[in-house]
Amino acid sequence: MRGNTNKRRGFISIIALIIMSVLMIMILYFESTTRYEYLILNSTKNNIQAYYLSEGKIHMVLNEDKYYKEQLLPMIFKYFRSFPITTPLTYIKISKEDLILGDNKSTVKVDMIDNDNRKQLKLISESDFNGLKSTTTSYLNIVNELFDLEIPVLDRILIDDFHGEDLENLLIDIGKNININDNRPSTIYGVDLSNFNNIILEKIDNNIFQVSSFRENMTEPYVERFTNKSIIMILRHAKEESVNLLIQNTNGNKGTISLSGVIYVEGDITISSDFEFKGVIIVKNGEIKVDPIIKPKIKGIMITDNLANHNFIENMDIVYNRENIYKYGTYVPGFLDPNIIIIKGN
Repeated sequence: MRGNTNKRRGFISIIALIIMSVLMIMILYFESTTRYEYLILNSTKNNIQAYYLSEGKIHMVLNEDKYYKEQLLPMIFKYFRSFPITTPLTYIKISKEDLILGDNKSTVKVDMIDNDNRKQLKLISESDFNGLKSTTTSYLNIVNELFDLEIPVLDRILIDDFHGEDLENLLIDIGKNININDNRPSTIYGVDLSNFNNIILEKIDNNIFQVSSFRENMTEPYVERFTNKSIIMILRHAKEESVNLLIQNTNGNKGTISLSGVIYVEGDITISSDFEFKGVIIVKNGEIKVDPIIKPKIKGIMITDNLANHNFIENMDIVYNRENIYKYGTYVPGFLDPNIIIIKGN
């Protein structure tokens, strides 16, 4: 009997050891699994955090004035305004106070690429969070789509309904905000007139142009002369009276008036001398009249609104020219319209 009891106790001990071993293995397994799951979750969390940190820098560049207006816009202006020889873009410097503790990636790289005949802005941002590095790349259409439609004359009557409202909003923006002081270099002549009825733009010799401005009861016109080949001219209507811009040579001068830049008129344009212009011409609430014996040449784009007729299109040689549009479009409110197309991380 005693021998059987000892055998039974020995058997129970062996079973107990086996059960304890199995339990220990299960405990170690669950502990190991839990630890690995934690590491995986933590790694995933860090990866996600690193991605959002790098993406956040791109949104900062596009939405905060100290990055968008003070760093990115001047870079874009310089790029477009140097056409056809473009200036390479560099990077945006992120302030230390805007970086998460431990993230030492303080720049967003900037590049401009061509995609389907449109300029796209490329922004590349990096971040480092708990040793995990992430790179986010975004592509943006930078120019307002209206300027990339390859249509030489933009008018509600001449474009499809899909873009009609966009054009209306663009014209409102231009009317409210166009000015001659938008980082205009000294190489571009600027004139902003709002109290005159008739303005004459003429060439008085090979290198000198003249703007003569008249209004009722003036015995002598207000005169400005300039030698710049590029011009930003803004002519606003006086009270309820429209403005009439006359492009014509006087005093027997038969030379071609050849200029580039931006012309904005709230009224009529009458062209009676040979005229060549590269850039953007905007005409609102008026009429464009052309002497039948000449054919003015426009290389760029014309934007018109509420014109009496569109006969001028047949009387002018208007050629859509993206290079001239990009070069001078940055002086036109609403020309730049950043819109993220793709944003992706590695």
